[in-house]
Amino acid sequence: MRFRLLTVSVCAILVLATACSPSPAPPPDNRPLGDVTAAPRECGLISADAIRIATGFKGYTAVGTKMDQGRFASCSVAQDLTPGGDLGLVVEVFDPSPNDAEDLENTKLSTRGSDLPGELGPGFSARRKNAQDRTIAFVYGWTPDYRRLLTISIIENALGRDSLADATEFFRQLKPHLLPKLTQETRPTPAQPR
Repeated sequence: MRFRLLTVSVCAILVLATACSPSPAPPPDNRPLGDVTAAPRECGLISADAIRIATGFKGYTAVGTKMDQGRFASCSVAQDLTPGGDLGLVVEVFDPSPNDAEDLENTKLSTRGSDLPGELGPGFSARRKNAQDRTIAFVYGWTPDYRRLLTISIIENALGRDSLADATEFFRQLKPHLLPKLTQETRPTPAQPR
């Protein structure tokens, strides 16, 4: 009887210890985002599959806005549109940019941002806390004249994913569409000598 009671006690302790121990961390999710402009698209530009991978949202609502002449201005992705709904991804183009060179440098310094790789610059990536104490991974990139600014922010990211790497990948693929290089037609013509 004593042996049986001891066996039951040991089993009970093992069950409780297993139930109370923290579950192991999920393995990192290293799936590539793929083509972030592939169909089906949200806001006319951003891949629904890439959004799901980066945010972990199964269902969501995407709301886009356009500038004059129908150009892309923003895309906000949220699980729901209530005031307390989780915002996952925000892509915004500012033309003209509300920030000058000094503003951008100050933001980079205050967030301890890192310069984007040379082929993606000028710009930086960083993390910051929002008012709800959630960590936001973001990328700011601009045209060399500081006239236009592209920002990518991931507020709610999928478990096990590197949100800063995802924000940078969104930026890398969206930059050619949203911050195209100046072409001969859009470049200001030099003043002719008098």
